[in-house]
Amino acid sequence: MGHDVVKADPLDLEILETYKELNPSAAFLLGFNQYAGKLFIPSSENIQGGLRRIRELRKRAQTELQEKILDALEAALLFDEPQPILDDIVGTIFSHLAKEGVNEGHLLSLLSYSSKAIDATRARFEGREVPTGVKALCLYRLSGIIEILDAVKATDKVGEELKGECDGLKAKATEFVKLFELDGFGEGTFEEVESVFRRYVFELGRKDFYGVALVKGLDYVETPEELERKAISWIDEELPRFRGVVGKLAKRYGCPAETEEVEKGMNGRLDLKPSELLKVTRTIRNVVQRFADLDIVRINPKYKTKLIETPSYLTGVIPTGAAQFFDTFTRRPFQLFFQTTDPKRDPDKSVSTLLNLLVHEEYGHCVHHSNSALGFMGELNPLYLIPGLLSVPITEGLSFNREREFLEAVRRLETTKKKRLANAESDYVELMKKYGGLELMNLEVEFAVRKWRLVRFLRVVGDVRLNTGKQGLLEFLDWAHEYTGVQRSNIYFQLFPAHEGIFPGYATAYAVVGQEIMSIEKKIKDEKKRVRFSTYLCSIGYPPRSAYRKMLSSYAKKLR
Repeated sequence: MGHDVVKADPLDLEILETYKELNPSAAFLLGFNQYAGKLFIPSSENIQGGLRRIRELRKRAQTELQEKILDALEAALLFDEPQPILDDIVGTIFSHLAKEGVNEGHLLSLLSYSSKAIDATRARFEGREVPTGVKALCLYRLSGIIEILDAVKATDKVGEELKGECDGLKAKATEFVKLFELDGFGEGTFEEVESVFRRYVFELGRKDFYGVALVKGLDYVETPEELERKAISWIDEELPRFRGVVGKLAKRYGCPAETEEVEKGMNGRLDLKPSELLKVTRTIRNVVQRFADLDIVRINPKYKTKLIETPSYLTGVIPTGAAQFFDTFTRRPFQLFFQTTDPKRDPDKSVSTLLNLLVHEEYGHCVHHSNSALGFMGELNPLYLIPGLLSVPITEGLSFNREREFLEAVRRLETTKKKRLANAESDYVELMKKYGGLELMNLEVEFAVRKWRLVRFLRVVGDVRLNTGKQGLLEFLDWAHEYTGVQRSNIYFQLFPAHEGIFPGYATAYAVVGQEIMSIEKKIKDEKKRVRFSTYLCSIGYPPRSAYRKMLSSYAKKLR
């Protein structure tokens, strides 16, 4: 095993076993292959049994780590909405296909568990009053199930039994989702949803649960009001910088200084065809990895990530790109970096946005998993390696921050023309000449980074207002568009269907920890020490946020 779990406290191992029982599909991804083909069935009985088990362990907890992990497991079980089961079904079929391809035995088992899971969820929600916002989140998820099951059916050499089970599950999911119908929802386009929420009052019904989600689920110390205030102050700081780069690029392209026009200019400058996108990423990746390893984050020598085009059956779930981690608790952990090229989805179309995607997914998420799983800076307690609610702010925060670190590193190459560059640096400068030169590419990378910073800060404000009932969805979109100029539909898709459907507070994860890391890192002036700090922060797994902050502050002090 990559991590010697024998050294762990016996209670840590009990918690790990409980985690696996409650999250069998995640356990399979971690390398516990005996959990293949299994899914947690969220019946009232199973949920109550899980809560009893967690609370019994919580009474025996002796460390803050044990307490926080058990609190997060409890919060996940207490999240009483219908759409997570649909996400779990799509996610676990996706995980099995990505890890082992079509294994008919495992998939048949998985479809049987999925069918029982839908029955159990139906029994919990039939006859209950479900808020309109939650109904919409549920309706959005049906197409994902249908697409992934159609993809399994369309795979070569799939047997008739498996095809029949796919059809049966599609029919069952369709019937289940009918419980949450909203007149006029249609395909869930922005225009359709807007008219639905003009007709029905938008409500999520999470006022009482939101505090539990923040504190127990994600280890936030701030109140919702404090989170909102922080995010608005970050937007105010970022807006002039974003408008500045929009203005500079507009002059370059000879277009109006508007976000959409500048994006058209960026995409049109090299006019990459869908068939070229993966090739471009492969070309830049070879050079960027050596540059990142030198100037941003040390990458362990056993690092193994495969870049693949997102298979057609996963593009509905991955419209742009994603990272997936495998076999964390084995000797050979690895990662897949999916890049979507299908023009019907939302692929990145310029070299600069492909660069930003590469940096976030690979030199953020993938290096984080690999360095941690392989104990690059020392062996870790196994509880630091299990994904879940607590891991979300950590891995999203550090990947968000990595975009900024990369931008600062490539901008330094512009200002150090007289200094002799290392080979990895001069290779990067040479590569950029192919795409318009370092100066223009840096401006475009800055546009991508700053736009995403604004979007992620807006997510925090929306997350707070929607979940506390302070503002409805349409009112928030009006405010956000007026405040920042970002398109209403853009903000909508970056906040609502995905993040709010996963867990309240998830949308806030990137910004808060990313900003926290930045504030600690800024105090380290020496560039080489900064690289050591960046390596440390993505080699210590997924501690609870409060512990993570202490660990980073303490390590940074040693470096100063």
